Amino acid sequence: MKNLLKHTWTIYFLIVFVLSFTLLYPAFVVLLSKKKHYNSAQRLRRIWGIFLMFMTGIRPEVTYEEQLDENKTYVFTPNHFSYMDIVTIGTLLPHLFGFMAKKELANIPLFRVFFRSIDMPVDRKSKDGAKRAYYLANKKLREGMSLVNFPEGGIGSTSPIMQKFKLGAFKLAMEHNLEIVPITLADNWKRLPIDGNFIPKGTPGKMRMHVHRPIPTENLKGGDELKLADEVYAIIEQKINELNSL
Repeated sequence: MKNLLKHTWTIYFLIVFVLSFTLLYPAFVVLLSKKKHYNSAQRLRRIWGIFLMFMTGIRPEVTYEEQLDENKTYVFTPNHFSYMDIVTIGTLLPHLFGFMAKKELANIPLFRVFFRSIDMPVDRKSKDGAKRAYYLANKKLREGMSLVNFPEGGIGSTSPIMQKFKLGAFKLAMEHNLEIVPITLADNWKRLPIDGNFIPKGTPGKMRMHVHRPIPTENLKGGDELKLADEVYAIIEQKINELNSL
């Protein structure tokens, strides 16, 4: 019975997700057609996410170790345990940013409009695809748009233990002398888990996002990206363990 309720909640969540996003899709198409409206599109994505959370019993909680400048460009590096992570970041992070996400998401009709404008698809199986994503990320950073990159490269099967970090986001931050901002997403592996079921056993409840203190990169040199990645990994890992022990 308990598992049935979890499957039912997941189905309900997906119905609300698709219907509400479909209703707003024409507005996203219009707003994402011109760069001057990207901020408005981002605000609309946040409003949609807040509505989705309210309708499905998800309780967002955001904490900052240090107040961030909303007009500053950052490279954000969250852990990645669930498809819910994209919803969390898109709803709770008040910056203009683009996601670097796997190319399969760009093939979903509802999401395609974002990957044609502010978000960047990454084909990790193709050298040319990876180079194109890296080129687009550099271009957006030069234009002043922040970047959200999941350094694990995808959702693993070991949640809440992270996979080894890839180095692309850290190299980008160093090349542009930008601060890295680690983000801990503590609960999404419970809200919408990757559990091997066709319909995951999801649950309503807390959705905690902890935004860590920015890490400067201007004094780092080539080769330091591995040390930086290890530092960010340790910061997020410690917070995941701390929040899940409460």
